[in-house]
Amino acid sequence: MDSGVEEAVVRKSVRVKASIDRAFHVFVEQMETWWPKSHHIGAKEWELVVIEPRVGGRWYEQDAAGRQCDWGSVLHWDPPHQARFRWHVGPKRDSEEWGYDPDISRASEVEIRFTAEDGATLVELEHSKLERHGIGAEKLRAIFDSPGAWEEILASYARVVGEMTV
Repeated sequence: MDSGVEEAVVRKSVRVKASIDRAFHVFVEQMETWWPKSHHIGAKEWELVVIEPRVGGRWYEQDAAGRQCDWGSVLHWDPPHQARFRWHVGPKRDSEEWGYDPDISRASEVEIRFTAEDGATLVELEHSKLERHGIGAEKLRAIFDSPGAWEEILASYARVVGEMTV
């Protein structure tokens, strides 16, 4: 495998005390309960984060006024085991500001796998094809691999799943 491509992959995982069905459901249907409010690209803070549950479905944020801002789309949908998304979010060309880029050739992919483990669920996240974001992809990989990005987001998810009652 080309080492440049491998470097453009971020892998994180978390084990949650929840059934695989509940772990999947909270991840894809209740994202607004655990996704950090600071992580938005719309003009205003989001109220909802929506994943349309089907291949080709949209992944987007919606603010209190109903304005929507796309994040990506669903590439693979296999509840409760796996979902894969096209990720269109990153630094805008020639800018430090983040936003949505509709160019499919510049979109990376986020895959989430759920594996039942004796009363718990292993949740594995792989953010790949970051090189598609172009110049600065290594910086982007470093950002996503840092403790304040996917690691923190998965920790927030795990806290919410652990606090929720059946």
